[in-house]
Order: sequence, then structure tokens, then C-alpha cells
Amino acid sequence: MHTRSRNFAQINPSSSTSFESPVLPTENNPKVPLSPAFNDTTSFSNYSSTTPPNNHQRYKDLLIFEERLKQNLHQLQRRSYKYEAFLGLNCLLLPILIYAVFFYESKNPTFQFFSKLFLFIAVTTLLMFFMKNIYAEKVRVATRFVPQCNRVLRQFNMHFNASGGEIVFYKKVPRKFQEGFERYRQMYYTKKSQRAKEREEKEKEKGNVKGKDKDI
Repeated sequence: MHTRSRNFAQINPSSSTSFESPVLPTENNPKVPLSPAFNDTTSFSNYSSTTPPNNHQRYKDLLIFEERLKQNLHQLQRRSYKYEAFLGLNCLLLPILIYAVFFYESKNPTFQFFSKLFLFIAVTTLLMFFMKNIYAEKVRVATRFVPQCNRVLRQFNMHFNASGGEIVFYKKVPRKFQEGFERYRQMYYTKKSQRAKEREEKEKEKGNVKGKDKDI
């Protein structure tokens, strides 16, 4: 990250650069890259009601960045849930297999063989899950994502609210800029909802036309 980036206020109003896709945080790369638009020298101290800067590109970049943060968080959470479900199932089967191998008396050699085989697989899988650090890389990374993002975003006077899935500004950011971004965000989601409804209506119309063709 650029060393001159000290404050969220440092944004070039004429910048046309969009945010790069945030990299998923890992142990070796815990930070989330921000747009080059944050590395300029224009300060919010020059922001006034008489000569407001063109904030459209700023709002667009922020919204793109916000959407990608949400997408990355949801992706990490889904992956975490899958591994947690797998780990939970393995832990649930383990005591059952231990009972079947060491305590349950069965004269069926096939049952004994598969019980021992599945017990070996379950124990090996559980050991590999922790020895290869899969738990930290696949499960815990989802819980560390938001704190790592906010450590980076704090120097830009904002943070990512995971529960709402939105970027929230600190008080240092001018109120007028915050309200402008809120309006831009609402307008974007309104248009997005309208486009989704239009697509659904078109699909329904196509379905009705195909149904009529079959009747003919």
C-alpha cells in the first residue's frame, strides 16, 4: 500500500481508476488492497458546498469495493461452513466407530473389517485436518477476514460492517460526502432491483409464448 495513504480524505476527484479485486486474506497476505484512487493528494478539507467535487467516480469505486468485500466474505463463510460440517460429521462418527471396533461384539468378519477401515480413515482424516493446518486456512480465515479488513480501512476513516455488509464512515469524513454515498448506494440497488424484475417478467413472457406454441 502506498506510503502516502494516510487518510480516506486523500482521493482524487478526477480519478477514473476502479478498485482492483480484493485478495482474500491469508497468513502470508492479510491485507486487502485498495483502489489507487486512495493514494492521491486531494484532501476533504477542500470539500465545500459552494464548489463540490465530482464524487460520482468515488462513489462508484467505493460501491464496487463494498460489493467485492461482501462477495469475498460470503465465499469464505460458505467454504468455512462446508469444512465445519465435514469436521462435525467426522467427530460424530468417530465415537460410533470406536464403539463398533472395541466394544461391540460381532461375529460378522465383513462388519469388523469395514468398522476398522472406517475408523482408520476417520482418525487419519482428523489428524491430517489439524496437522496440515486446514482448520486455520479453511475455517478460521472467515472469522479473521473482517478484522483484517478493518485494520487496513481504519487509516481511511472507515470500516466494514459485516452484519450489514456495508462500508461505514467515521466522523472525520464530511457528512455531505457520507449522505451522497448513501443516496448513490440506494439508487444503485433500486436500479438493480428494477432490472431483476424486468428480467423475470421477460422470462415469464418467453415461458408463456413457448407454452402457447406447444398448445398450437
